[in-house]
Order: sequence, then C-alpha cells, then structure tokens
Amino acid sequence: MRRGFTLPELLSVLAVIGVLVSVAMPPVGRALDRAAVREGVERFAAVHAATRQLALARSSLARLEVDRLRRTATVSVRRSAVAWDTVGTYDLGSAAITCSNTTVVFGPLGLGYGTSNTRVIFARGASADTVTVSRTGRLRG
Repeated sequence: MRRGFTLPELLSVLAVIGVLVSVAMPPVGRALDRAAVREGVERFAAVHAATRQLALARSSLARLEVDRLRRTATVSVRRSAVAWDTVGTYDLGSAAITCSNTTVVFGPLGLGYGTSNTRVIFARGASADTVTVSRTGRLRG
C-alpha cells in the first residue's frame, strides 16, 4: 500500500484553492479600504475633540494642523502672539487625506476661527468619507 498524494491530486487541490482565493480577495480588499477610511475619520474626530477641549481647558487658542502627506495631525497651544507650543503629533491612519483648509484654530470658548465649512476627505481605493468642520468648530459627518 502506498502513502502520499500524486501530482495530479496536489495540482487539483491547488487549483481549487486558487479559485477560492481569487473569488474572496476583492471583497476583502474593499472591506480593508472601508476600515482604513473609518479609522482615519475616527482618529481625526478624536484629535479634533481633544484640541477643542484643550482650548477650553487652557482658555487660550489651540491649533489642529493636518499634514496630508504624512497623514498626521499636530496639536499646538498658543504661547505668545507669534509662538505655538506643540502638544503632540498624532497618526491619522493609512487613508489618503484631502483638506480644504489644513489648519483649524479653536478659541478659548471652543469656537473655531477661520474654519467655516472646512472639508476633510479620507479616501482609500473605492471607499471615501467626508468630515466637515462647521463655523462653530464642530464636526458634521
């Protein structure tokens, strides 16, 4: 009695696995794109809220700057008329970012300055999501 598999048996199993993988990959890729976009939106919303709360807590100007190429957000607090202290730089995920205005400044009351209808678009593959910063500095999804 022989043990093992013949070459045609192995090739047929590999062909079936190849067909199953080729059918399953596009939906998995789309799901990963949607997850990356959602992650970027959620991270931006968290950093946005933290920056707004920082302005309220310190009763001073706080700035949120988005670097589209590095896909990061930098939070700063105003020290003097011309100087800002960086609080931290935060990663916004792997989705591409497009902004109509890369800087959002919050006043001591938590209101946004110069941010009227700033749009931040997160996109990867066929998936995209837009976040709008209102005149008051709040997010609209």
